[in-house]
Amino acid sequence: MADFTTAKKWLKNANTVIITAGNGMAQSEGLDILSEERFDDQFGKIAAKYDVHTIGDALDKKFATWSEQWAFWSELVNEYSLQYEPSEVMLALKNLIRDKKYFIATSTFAHFFENAGFNENRIFNAFGDWTKMQCSSGINHGQKDDREVVERFLQAIKNDNVTEDLVPKCEDCNSPMELHMPLNANFFPDTDANARFRWFLTGAEDKNVVILELGVDETSPQLLDPMVKLVEQFPNWHYIAADLADEDMPVDLEKRALGFDSNVHDVVLGLTK
Repeated sequence: MADFTTAKKWLKNANTVIITAGNGMAQSEGLDILSEERFDDQFGKIAAKYDVHTIGDALDKKFATWSEQWAFWSELVNEYSLQYEPSEVMLALKNLIRDKKYFIATSTFAHFFENAGFNENRIFNAFGDWTKMQCSSGINHGQKDDREVVERFLQAIKNDNVTEDLVPKCEDCNSPMELHMPLNANFFPDTDANARFRWFLTGAEDKNVVILELGVDETSPQLLDPMVKLVEQFPNWHYIAADLADEDMPVDLEKRALGFDSNVHDVVLGLTK
């Protein structure tokens, strides 16, 4: 296992930290889209009707009606985002970078970092954010906040009165709205946040930078390989990975990369002790 002493030194000397966060971070915050645990108990009718047994499988499934789809989405968004309370890991991470310039690129999509109080202008949700919605037509009409829609569906579920007229419609073309996530080919990334991230990276070329990778796996390679390439390019940059081992790092980064081969929880708390 890598050395926390060296990693802490790099972080102390850094004036800029770039956090990349993936499935491992989401799991740390209570959202495991691949787990079958509790799904059938929570969503028994959906599980039986569509033969889906994980959140990920259910998100990939097209339901029979938009109201049924939005009722399911609303329960997910409520449980994992509206009711979210930052874990000790998230609070420790916030404290770890409190005096640093930072940017967060994440595939977690559940609004964790925003809810925890990180600057929204310093967050790029690479796989979207399910507290937002987009037009389902395949035309990019922008994103809208969906939390009021979620609240209406939750009330309708409580009253056993979920109807199609509750389904949000696009203001431009009247098509049904869907979650701002890559559920299909219609997904449109947040280009404004992407542009801010690119400008941030450009402005940090000559800085002492640490890239802190938290639970990024092969499902989001755009948050992994390009970041390693940047560290290879800039001699003042360092790379710290929670779930990769030292031997997974490129040979060229031998002295500027550390892999802990552990989970996000243990690594973040280890860095803050």
